[in-house]
Amino acid sequence: MVDQEPGKPYSVNLKNGERYLAYLRTSNLLTDSYLNEWRLFFRQRNEGFKANPEVEGPPTGFDYDLVLLNQDVDQQLDSLKSLKIEKVTVAGPRARVQFSLLGIYEFRLVRRNNHWLINEILNLNEE
Repeated sequence: MVDQEPGKPYSVNLKNGERYLAYLRTSNLLTDSYLNEWRLFFRQRNEGFKANPEVEGPPTGFDYDLVLLNQDVDQQLDSLKSLKIEKVTVAGPRARVQFSLLGIYEFRLVRRNNHWLINEILNLNEE
């Protein structure tokens, strides 16, 4: 998602960002609102790189997995068999599902056309 030409600061590759979001959309599990938040994030980070150029180290905002909001993705995926649902709250067309997966997460869901869609993913350990 981040480009860096030799000797130049980081920039967000917005075209690759759109490809990434298009790929996520194919899951049919995410709301447009969720995807639009990431689209906004990519634009804001690109503006941030212009305002405060970075040339080394992990680019700010891109040093973790954007879905799992964690740097230990491989370890997290390996631990899926121990995923534990902690709490489910349903209020009409909205729900919250809190679970443990090497940390505490919360999916915020909305019901559309008789299907639950992820509208937000929170890593509660990082909040």
